[in-house]
Amino acid sequence: MTLQELATRYPDWVIWRGASETGPQGWYATRRAVSLSMEQLTSGMAQTVCGDDAPGLLVELERQTEIALRLAAAPTTGKDGLNDRGEHPGRRGEP
Repeated sequence: MTLQELATRYPDWVIWRGASETGPQGWYATRRAVSLSMEQLTSGMAQTVCGDDAPGLLVELERQTEIALRLAAAPTTGKDGLNDRGEHPGRRGEP
């Protein structure tokens, strides 16, 4: 997969090749205009990910997508400890 193919597939990420004195080194991706919450960070989401090569970076980007989907599907809790349905997590149906 090329850099352009990765950029097209993941438009919410800025993707680039790292460089050193000896030439290209590593593949990197940083989220565009997103600041992750503490919950997202502790769940494994990252602001920037890297891989040794394009397939390695693709694995990391897919992993980030899986984590984001899992978090989006989970009920959220507010400061009062209630989820978005007004329930205590783990006590379904009880306010």
